[in-house]
Amino acid sequence: MKQLKLVCLLLPLFIFSGCKDDDNDSSIKTGIYLYRFDASDTKEWNAFFSDYPQDQESFYQLEFGVTPLPDPLDASVYALRISGNNHSDDLLSFIYRPVGGLAPNTTYKATFELEIASNALTNGIGIGGDPNLALGVGGISYPPENTLDDLGMYRPNFNSSLQSGEANEVFALAGNIGVNPEYSNTFRTAYRDNADSPIELTSNENGELWLMIATDSGYEGITTLYYSSIFIQLQPI
Repeated sequence: MKQLKLVCLLLPLFIFSGCKDDDNDSSIKTGIYLYRFDASDTKEWNAFFSDYPQDQESFYQLEFGVTPLPDPLDASVYALRISGNNHSDDLLSFIYRPVGGLAPNTTYKATFELEIASNALTNGIGIGGDPNLALGVGGISYPPENTLDDLGMYRPNFNSSLQSGEANEVFALAGNIGVNPEYSNTFRTAYRDNADSPIELTSNENGELWLMIATDSGYEGITTLYYSSIFIQLQPI
């Protein structure tokens, strides 16, 4: 089992280390962030859903909050829970958080280490697609927003290739969400990261990024994920 960094002793952790740039007398910041959760605090993480019809949040069962881990896992551990029922065959679901204090207009190499809980199959066949969805990690330099297309569908203001199992300029791949080799609804913990494929993210003029962890589903069913620990490093290039 892959262990998260020992900096877990400080929760949540937000560290900057700087090195002097003699040319412009500014600091290039390295960001280290660790988040764990309690019963009442999302640590400023939010949920975002897209690629579904306007005013259909209840029908799509779109849910987000902090809850204990489900049975048979340790109920004393709290996690971010995000869930949705993919009636559209194209539901984009993710959690995101803004971070500031970075160097303006600077490219960072971003790596994520996640402790998740999932009940998705690893080798299953689902309605419309495989329930073993690709897990994407990354971010953008502006707030994620929805717009309505001509068919009344919400569309995001960025591109995702996760439904095809591919990375792009927004998301790197951090594995898949499948944990059950046989048909089962049992939730299990798993560790996912993009250590082998860091993503390059460029901050905006205010030194901001919106960090995201996402799935883009072709599986026409309910996908529920828990995030009990999120560790992120932003290393300036």
